[in-house]
Amino acid sequence: MVSRRKFEILELYPQPKKIEQLEGMSELSNDIRLVTDNVYPLQRKAIRSILTASGVKVVANKKRYVVNARVESPADFDLDGIPEAVQHDYYELKVHGSEIDIRTPYQEGMVWASQTLAGLFARYQKGLEIPNLFIRDWPDLPVRGIFMENKWGPDRMSLGDWHQTIDTLSAMKMNTLGVSLYGCWGSCRFEGPSKPTEFLMVPVEGEDDLVAWHHLRWYSGVEGEWKEANYLPTLTQANTFTEVINYGRERGVNVVPYVNSFGHNTFFPRMRPELSAKDADGNPTGVGYCITSPETRAFVEKFYTSIIERYFPHGIDYFHVQMDEVWPDYPWPDDPLKVGEPWCQCEKCRAHTKEKNLQDYVIWLVGMLVSKGVGKVVMWNDQMTRHMSAFDSKFVKRLEKAGLKDRLVIDWWWYSNKELNDTTRVRVGKKLGIDGWVTPMTCYFNWSTYDYRLLNVDMMLRMGAEEGGCGAVSYAVHDTSHLDHEALLAGLAWEGCGEKREQVMKRWSQMHFGDNANLYWQAQDLLLKAVGEPMYPICLNYQYTYVSTKVPWPRPYPGEALDRLMAQPEDVDVVARLQKCAEDAAAADALYVRLLETEGLDDLAVSCLKSLRGEVLRIQAVAKAFAWLVELRKGLANGMVKKSYATACQKVMEDYAELLKQIEVSKPVWVVPATLQALSRLLAFLQQLHGELQKYAARKKASALNWGLLEAGAAAEEEE
Repeated sequence: MVSRRKFEILELYPQPKKIEQLEGMSELSNDIRLVTDNVYPLQRKAIRSILTASGVKVVANKKRYVVNARVESPADFDLDGIPEAVQHDYYELKVHGSEIDIRTPYQEGMVWASQTLAGLFARYQKGLEIPNLFIRDWPDLPVRGIFMENKWGPDRMSLGDWHQTIDTLSAMKMNTLGVSLYGCWGSCRFEGPSKPTEFLMVPVEGEDDLVAWHHLRWYSGVEGEWKEANYLPTLTQANTFTEVINYGRERGVNVVPYVNSFGHNTFFPRMRPELSAKDADGNPTGVGYCITSPETRAFVEKFYTSIIERYFPHGIDYFHVQMDEVWPDYPWPDDPLKVGEPWCQCEKCRAHTKEKNLQDYVIWLVGMLVSKGVGKVVMWNDQMTRHMSAFDSKFVKRLEKAGLKDRLVIDWWWYSNKELNDTTRVRVGKKLGIDGWVTPMTCYFNWSTYDYRLLNVDMMLRMGAEEGGCGAVSYAVHDTSHLDHEALLAGLAWEGCGEKREQVMKRWSQMHFGDNANLYWQAQDLLLKAVGEPMYPICLNYQYTYVSTKVPWPRPYPGEALDRLMAQPEDVDVVARLQKCAEDAAAADALYVRLLETEGLDDLAVSCLKSLRGEVLRIQAVAKAFAWLVELRKGLANGMVKKSYATACQKVMEDYAELLKQIEVSKPVWVVPATLQALSRLLAFLQQLHGELQKYAARKKASALNWGLLEAGAAAEEEE
C-alpha cells in the first residue's frame, strides 16, 4: 500500500500516487500545441477532447507552450513495484517551464495522463500557480467503475446523457461502465397493476416479438398537464449502444454487457414457454429457465453471440452473466398473485440436485462465452455462496479441468452500511484460486428516494483491498445526486485505502466547492436526517407497487401508508415528526441554493447540487402532504366531513404541485418521468380526495371517502 503523499494538488482527484515538486514555477497558457509520438488516433482524439473540455485550446503554431505526448516501449520505464495488472494504466507527467511531457508504456495510460493534465489546467484557470512537477501514477485496482442497472432512468438516457456519464467516470479515472441489457422483477408493478417490470435494452436478433415496452404517466408542472409515454429503451435504437461503446473506448472506459442468465428472468420464459422452468406437471412457470434443456442453451447462445458480434467487433474483455437471486416471482400480467418457481421440475432437471444443475449450467455458459472470444466471464456470488453451497473446490476443479479456472471472475455484492457478510468475501474465492471484484452500491432507488451508501462503499472497497480483489464496480443507476458516492469508489480504487473515508471526501468536496465545502456536508447531514426519519419511507409510493398476498391487490395508495402511520404507538407523534422531516429538508435546500450561488462552480458540481435539491424537495412534498393527511384522518374520526377540509385540501394540493414543478427542473432529465410518476399518484389522489370532500361536506359521510386512488372506471361508478 502506498503511503499518503506529502505534496498534493487539490484539483487532482484522484490524487496521483507520486508527485515530486521540482524547482521553479511553471509557465503555462490556455493555448497549447500538442505533439504526439506513437499515440494511436483514438487516444490522440481523447487527449484533444479532454483538454478542450477543460478550457484549453489546442493550436498548431505554438512554439513555447507545448504538450509532448508519447507512448514508448515498456522496457524504457522503471515498472518495478508496479503490479502487472495495472501497468497499462501507468503514466508519467512532467511539467517544466512552458512545456509538459507525458510518457506512457501503453496507450491506456495516455487517457489518465490527460485527465491529470486537465486538472492542472483547471488550477491554472483559477489563477493559481503550478510549480514544476514530476508525476508517476497508477491505480490500485485494474477494474474500476459502476454498473448501470436496467431501470427507469437508464432506459431513457439519450446518447448525450451516456456521453456525460462516461465523461464523469473517465474524469475520475474509472475505466469500466457496466450496462444491463436484460432483467426482470415480476413482483414489481410500478408501471401498472398488470405490468411486470421487465427490461430488454437491446433487440434479440431474429425474434421480432421479443420487445419489452414501458409505460409511464406523470404530471408535468412545467407544462401544466398530465403526460403519458409508451416507449422502448433508447439503447434499442439503431447504433445507440454501439456509439456508447465507441465513446467509452475513446475515454478509456470499457463498456461491459450485463445480461441476466437465470434469475431475474420472467419476460423470455413467459414469451417462450419452451425455455421456461416447468412444474411437476410439465407446465411452464413463467420464471427462470429449464437450464438443462438444449432449447434454452441454444437460445442463450444465440442471444449472447449476437450481442458480442453486433456490439463488440473490436473484441470483448468481460461479459457479466449475473446469475443472482434465483427466486420465485410473479410473471403473469393478468394474474398478478400467481407465483412461478424458477427451478425446473422436468424429468431431466429432477435427476440431479439444484446445485449440480446450476454448476453444470455455469460451466457451459462460461465455456460458451470464452469460445466466442470473451476474455473473462463475471458472475455474482450470491446464488452460489449465500443461497446455496455451490461454490466449492469440486466446482473449481471442474472449471480447471475445462480450462476455465482463470476465465471466471466472481463478483461479490453486498449493500449494507452496517456490516459485511461472511459468505460475501473476496477471500472465499481467492482461497480457491478465483479472482474477485467487489460490488457496493453507489446510487439506486433514485426514482423513489435518496439512498445513502457511503459507508457501504467504504467497507466493500477496503474488504476488497485487504482480501486481494482485482476490481470494484458498483451497483448503480447514475444520478449526479450521488457524485460523492462515485467519487469515493474512484478515490479508493485508484489511490488505495490508506486514507480515511472522511479525508478522501473532504478533498473531493473542496475540489468542487472550495471554501464552501463545509456547507455541502452540512446540507448532506440535514438530508440524511430528513430521509432517515422512520415515518418518511412509510409514505413513499414505490413499495406499494409490489405484489403482496397479504393485502388487497392493487394495494391502496396512500391508504395502506396512512393505515401504517395511524397504527404507530401513541407516544409517536407522527404529524410532528413528518413536519420536522420537511423542515430539515427545507433547511438542506436552503444550503444547496446558497452553494449554487457560488462563483466558479464547474458543471458537474452544479448538476450535483440541482439533483440534491430535487431530493430534498421530494422529501418536503411527501412529508408535508402526509402530515396533513394524518391530521385529516384524525379529524374524520367522528364521521363528519367539515367544509374547511376541502379548502385545506386545495391548499395542500397546490403546494404539492408547486414542489413537483421544482423537482422537475432539478433532477436529471432521464429520471424525471419516473420520479414524477411515483409522486403524481399522490397528486391524483389529492385531486380525487378534494372532490369527495366537497361532495360530502357538512355530512356524516367520512366513511364514504376512498383512501386509495380509483381507476377511471371505478371513479365513474362512484359518481353514479
